[in-house]
Amino acid sequence: MKYKFPDIRTIDDVLPHIEGRSEFIVAEREFGTVINYVVSMADTFDMTGPDDIGGAIRRECRGIIFDQEGNLMSRPFHKFFNISEKEETQIHAINMSQPHVIMEKMDGSMIRPIWLYGRLRLATKMGVTDVSMQAEVFVAENPRYMDFAKWCISNEITPIFEWVSNQQRIVLDYPKDDLILIAARHMITGEYIRL
Repeated sequence: MKYKFPDIRTIDDVLPHIEGRSEFIVAEREFGTVINYVVSMADTFDMTGPDDIGGAIRRECRGIIFDQEGNLMSRPFHKFFNISEKEETQIHAINMSQPHVIMEKMDGSMIRPIWLYGRLRLATKMGVTDVSMQAEVFVAENPRYMDFAKWCISNEITPIFEWVSNQQRIVLDYPKDDLILIAARHMITGEYIRL
């Protein structure tokens, strides 16, 4: 389904749309709040149409992060679906003549930067974790990542990376650690940006 991503500025733009829905968690962290889905029920991400703001907001709850004042800090990938997983992703419903990008599926962890007490840190869907700290060690030896991340954040963009490493092996074997830029989103509008 083609729909406009919802503008999100504060946690108050999100909370009413997940109220009473046990499949979402609102996790308080030292730096603020993470909203993430923990299970996908049959109707968790349903939308009644392209103007369904509640459904569109719920699709943004994949580890969206807000600071202590409730302001948006980081906007990760929206919820997307496999081919044939939902009615809107059935082969007959996909218009391949529209502009699109096909990417290789990597077997890693989604990582993005956040400001934490005046310092740039890396975060997973649940914030600063053991996995994101592995990526921070890698980035310490490759400072161009943080320079790029600072530029993005100063322009209200969330750069989204994939961390692949045998330290955090899921299925595939990666011979060397790597942090790969896979997308960038405007924090407020959610639009994907070509960099």
